[in-house]
Amino acid sequence: MTFSVKLVVPQPAHSFQFSTPSSNFKIKNSTLTRSLTIAQKSDGAFQRKFPNLIESDGTQQLSHKQPFIHLVRDCADKRFLEKLKAAHGLVLKSEYLEETDLLVLLNHVAHTYSKCSDFIAARRVFDKMSQRNIFSWTVMIAGATENGFFHDGFKFFCDMVNLGILPDKFAYSSILQTCIGLDCVELGKIVHAQIVTCGVASHTFVGISLLNMYAKLGMIDDSFKVFSTIKEHNQVSWNAMISGFTSNGLHNEAFDLFLKMKDDGIRPNVSTIISVSKAVGNLGDVNKGKTVHCYASEFDMHSNVHVGTALIDMYSKCGSLSDARSVFDLSFTSCGVNTPWNAMISGYSQCGFSKEALELFLRMYKNDVQPDLYTYCSVFNAIAALKCMLFVKEVHGIVLKSGSGFKTSVWNAIADSYAKCGLLEDARKVFDRMEERDIVSWTTLVIAYSQCSECEEALVIFSKMREAGFTPNHFTFSTVLDACASLCLLEYGQQVHGLICKVGLDTDKCTESALIDMYAKCGSISEAKMVFESITNPDTVSWTAIISGCAQHGLVEDALQLFRRMEQLGMMVNTVTLLCILFACSHKGMVEEGLYYFKQMEECYGLVPEMEHYACVVDLLGRVGHLHDAMEFIEKMPVEPNEMVWQALLGACRVHGNVELGEIAAQKILSINPEYSAAYVLLSDTYIRTGSYDNGLSLRHMMKDQGVKKEAGYSWICVEGRVHKFYAGDQIHLQKDHIYANVEELSEKIKSIDCTPDLMHVL
Repeated sequence: MTFSVKLVVPQPAHSFQFSTPSSNFKIKNSTLTRSLTIAQKSDGAFQRKFPNLIESDGTQQLSHKQPFIHLVRDCADKRFLEKLKAAHGLVLKSEYLEETDLLVLLNHVAHTYSKCSDFIAARRVFDKMSQRNIFSWTVMIAGATENGFFHDGFKFFCDMVNLGILPDKFAYSSILQTCIGLDCVELGKIVHAQIVTCGVASHTFVGISLLNMYAKLGMIDDSFKVFSTIKEHNQVSWNAMISGFTSNGLHNEAFDLFLKMKDDGIRPNVSTIISVSKAVGNLGDVNKGKTVHCYASEFDMHSNVHVGTALIDMYSKCGSLSDARSVFDLSFTSCGVNTPWNAMISGYSQCGFSKEALELFLRMYKNDVQPDLYTYCSVFNAIAALKCMLFVKEVHGIVLKSGSGFKTSVWNAIADSYAKCGLLEDARKVFDRMEERDIVSWTTLVIAYSQCSECEEALVIFSKMREAGFTPNHFTFSTVLDACASLCLLEYGQQVHGLICKVGLDTDKCTESALIDMYAKCGSISEAKMVFESITNPDTVSWTAIISGCAQHGLVEDALQLFRRMEQLGMMVNTVTLLCILFACSHKGMVEEGLYYFKQMEECYGLVPEMEHYACVVDLLGRVGHLHDAMEFIEKMPVEPNEMVWQALLGACRVHGNVELGEIAAQKILSINPEYSAAYVLLSDTYIRTGSYDNGLSLRHMMKDQGVKKEAGYSWICVEGRVHKFYAGDQIHLQKDHIYANVEELSEKIKSIDCTPDLMHVL
């Protein structure tokens, strides 16, 4: 659409008369006749509510316009479209209205149609007006903008200016909102220039609209310049600037401006506290939060539902749940509105206090406070964190019984909860029954199957998602690349990499790290290095991914050199990075270096070792045969070792044939988890390796008698895009007869060359 704007100051013009122009809007099925019918049926109702609206002689004439305007405004406030049509019919049937009164009434009718989201009807009213004024044009500019017809809104403004009608402050405010909707700061600057030319730039109302427009379009410096030119500031102008700083991530500036506002004697209101609370929450500064809370209490706003909700959310984001709960307990334990409850439940859930979140939800439910989609999303996130199978079904039942048409986001949260609780089939049922799905729905299901080791099905769902017309996001791609890594599908991963480049996500940090990991795990460390070297500013995750890849490929020196480069660049080292370094040292037998880095975790990096780090050190010592040192290390651990640590020792005992320590390690594992099959298998292999076949067989029989099952191992290959899995003794594969025939042929060839198999691990 092309706009022609005359950048001259038009002369004031109150109204123009002209023939009805042709409209570029396609209007179908006129509702004029229907409006007349409704109006005729509604005469009695109108007379009861507005007795002076109809002439005393019974004719359908409007005697006073003000009651009618009140009626139309009531329709706008309550979105009563049918009543509005009836009222519109009365206007059309009134024959003796003055033209000025008719213009006023039609302006209000058009405005109300827009408010009722029927902009086509508003446009129809406007097009049929024989006379228009500045209010008529402003109604259309604002109505088009509110209903999403931003280009039409700007065209109305251009047409108005080109007709010589001088915009007033309301017209300028409306067109600046249109510029926000068009996301076009250039048009906003054109309007700003005309505002300056007209001499109304210093007007507070216009200034607020301008600074809001610049702030919403990311031009926060220009926004503040406009703020500085406003001569008479009020609450609204201060609030608009504080909100602008907050929405543009300038949270310290928002807080400082809040303090200056108070110093200048302007009393903060609810909107002020809400905006600055959001800024402080994003800063995570609890001291600033207490300052905001103090001012809210000083002006007696702390018990306001909106302010209280903002304060609870602010304290939660600052990590001070005790202060958040104090705000909640002081004023909102008996509140029937759900927003403070939602903020507190969300705060608990996001800070990892999932049990407390669910307890508060139960209390909310018992108090008959109506949950909404925000409540349920937080609750299902808490359930997912706790992996509480029973609770997810109970809350799901509450959602179904409520009968409310919840948005897709709630069903996504439900599906995610089922998946994280290990109930993959239930997650799939929720997905299949969704009336509408979005990218989050598909990504949730892809992640669910991938995390449940159903990687092949995850890739199938990914393909279906693309067939359904959804463009994957960085979360989807990261999960799919992880599935490719798990299945070692290098070719498929390369295709996904191409798709990532095509949609422009190849520079996303999350995707880049996933690509490095995928290439490394699929055996192509060279491509992993190429991806890493192409990253402009690799973050900690990217560095860790390439270090891990080198360690997995036995390139220990490369891994250590990368780690040193990472430190030299001042990158933050995390626990995963150091775990990769310990892994690298362990596989190269570099005991001294490994112990050095383990010691540096707390002394240099301020990181507390996790169970994986302890297990890695035990493996480091065990691989080189220092079994007693490993045992001594375990005994000196500041935390109780779990089965992972003991399994590392047991595995080393199997390799080096130490039955005594192996038995101790196995007993420790089984005391923690009696059904841990690896303990039986590793100890059995230890017995056999040392020549105690009877003990090895006896342990296997004991394992069978106690119902402990070893997870079946399998191998797989990918042929023509399809993954084929093979289990020992497999009788399920469709081509099993052909496979076993080839196995038999290979066995005969092995026998013919007198190859002696190693039966060390065969029972």
